[in-house]
Amino acid sequence: MTENTANTAQNPIDATTAGAGATAAGAGATATSTPVPTQAASTGNATAPSSTGETLIPGELVREVTEENFEAIMELSMQVPVVLDMWAPWCGPCRQLGPILEEAVAEAGGRIVLGKVNVDESPAIGQAFRVQGIPAVFLLLGGRPASLFTGAVPATAVKQAFDVVLAEAQKQGITGRVSGQEADSAARTAQTAGAAGAEAKPTELQQAQAKAAAGDFDAALADLEHYLKANPTEAPQVEPLISQVRLQARSAQQGAESVAGVEHGNAAALTDVPAQLAAADAQMNASDAAGALSRLLAVVSQTAGEDREAARERLVEYFQILGDDPIVAPMRQKLMTLLY
Repeated sequence: MTENTANTAQNPIDATTAGAGATAAGAGATATSTPVPTQAASTGNATAPSSTGETLIPGELVREVTEENFEAIMELSMQVPVVLDMWAPWCGPCRQLGPILEEAVAEAGGRIVLGKVNVDESPAIGQAFRVQGIPAVFLLLGGRPASLFTGAVPATAVKQAFDVVLAEAQKQGITGRVSGQEADSAARTAQTAGAAGAEAKPTELQQAQAKAAAGDFDAALADLEHYLKANPTEAPQVEPLISQVRLQARSAQQGAESVAGVEHGNAAALTDVPAQLAAADAQMNASDAAGALSRLLAVVSQTAGEDREAARERLVEYFQILGDDPIVAPMRQKLMTLLY
């Protein structure tokens, strides 16, 4: 994503670019030089002190963040830490991380707000934070941004990150708390979502997803494939999970080489199928589903035999991950045209 160079005085989104690459600790160091407001910033909601002296903020614990309301979210971070979750509907790891973040926010008891940023619908925010891949999680504290982590990390890592956030907020005197009926309802929803999902989803699938979240991809895949073999009628639910875990496993192996993978794929011939497959995975992780699909369609058009089949299978994986994304239908049609 490219850097937005608009006037920062007029566009509050651009004001984040100066520090969006900082770590949480680094952001804390810079934010302490900025006085914390003694009165609540204007967010459209009245605030009131509690019996303990903390600022009570009405509203929801989990909020949709758009380019239109970003300024209000920045102001809110003057009162309570705001964790930003950069995600997209087609992103499998994002769907895995989302419930973990919501549960952790609920457990924080109103002392952290979760802001959900759909980078497809609000690309300027992703550009301002220099997001290269999703999910990517950032902190806004006192109007200052910091990077927390990227990828679908396990629940333990999320809770550890939130502990650091709360400690830094306490150090800076940003101790507001979201309260009221809306917040209480949001907290109950986040806390019960896991239980409701547990009732709706078989235990075997939950265990497999937990293993994937912990980085044990081989065990997760084995569990999912065993479940699918025993329950073939549930293929529409299970096959996308298998595809997501396979992409996670390959991405974990590539690690920081993902950007280099795209560059290598661009420099390589279309007939260099391993290079093109690695580049396509990197593009999927960087929110460039169209680029990944187009790349593999080009490989299919220029190869035959096992090479063509490898590209076709990877395309099918991506189709399963993307689900009902509008891009899938035309890309499927192009694949059918190339094959038949």
